[in-house]
Amino acid sequence: MIPGEDAYDVTVDVDDDAVEDLLSVRPADVDPAEELSFARNVFVPLTTACRYTCTYCTYFDPPGEASLLSPGEVREIVREGADAGCTEALFTFGDDPDDRYERVHEQLREWGHDSVHSYVREVCEITLAEGLLPHANPGDQTREQMELVADLNASMGVMLETTADVDAHAGPRRKEPGQRLNTIRNAGELGVPFTTGILVGIGETWQDRAESLLAIREMHERYGHVQEVIVQPVVDNERWSGGSPSVEDLRRAVAMARDALPEEVSVQVPPNLAPAREVVDCGIDDLGGVSPVTDDHVNPDYAWPALRELESIAEAAGVPLRERLPVYERYLPADLRSDDFDGEPAGSPPGEADAWVSERIRDAISADDEAGERYRAVIGGGADG
Repeated sequence: MIPGEDAYDVTVDVDDDAVEDLLSVRPADVDPAEELSFARNVFVPLTTACRYTCTYCTYFDPPGEASLLSPGEVREIVREGADAGCTEALFTFGDDPDDRYERVHEQLREWGHDSVHSYVREVCEITLAEGLLPHANPGDQTREQMELVADLNASMGVMLETTADVDAHAGPRRKEPGQRLNTIRNAGELGVPFTTGILVGIGETWQDRAESLLAIREMHERYGHVQEVIVQPVVDNERWSGGSPSVEDLRRAVAMARDALPEEVSVQVPPNLAPAREVVDCGIDDLGGVSPVTDDHVNPDYAWPALRELESIAEAAGVPLRERLPVYERYLPADLRSDDFDGEPAGSPPGEADAWVSERIRDAISADDEAGERYRAVIGGGADG
């Protein structure tokens, strides 16, 4: 049983035979992708407050030191991103801060918010007005919290990390895989195009990796909402000295992801954290969100590669590199897809959702303004590397 399944009433049925089959997969068993994609984004670290104290994470700050960006600061960051030709604003913050972060909650109340989630709605409004598409990655969310902001996001995400109970999730409040799966399920029921993934090297076994990938696959089979899966190696930093997985282990993990997931789900490695050049033949087809203007605030010691480096990775692999939006094209309505779109449309979302992207996001992409033209240029392939 996956830890936390009962508490969140979420169940995934991971077949033992499927696990054994996946454990036998090696890089030679998968085909390289025919192209690589990336998104041009701006990184917005909304708050560094987090209820968790995972031993590999440098993102969270202790109470009294955590930052909280003001609406004006958010506007300045996203405006800079729009001026640099970005299309995505990646909002990150620690999982719903608990009562230890009194100053954060006091500031939110001063700004008229009873939670960080209602504040996310305000900054997403700012982001759309400034010409970027929001992609919020707010950690675990209840259905009500996600529904509060879903219509203002082109896509959303949370890393599953692992279905195992690992010591790296130490502290008085441990991350529970069941809660992560509940968040992924909430996104599926709400029809939100979603990004998730696994962390490699935080104490999980190969069987744990296989089970994690198969759990993601099952969620996608239920709802059709998983657009990409990140295979991310843990890296040394000021809080983690346990080392990173070897290139051979990362190659195997990437190949397992490609084999486990349906063809329409992209497999990504972050090129500032992983040797993308050495795993590009293992089935990855995406290099993630890369920012020309902001740091990777989750991994500040690891700078984003320049666009020229992404082009070099694609050239070495002998495949084209194209830019994409934070929402994958197959989730867009037919009238917003490019004329040469040859993928399979995502179909109709499940549950209560009417479409994969809300009217607000459709209006932003189709708008007759500079931002709309930038979005449509990316969809049409006119803004590639």
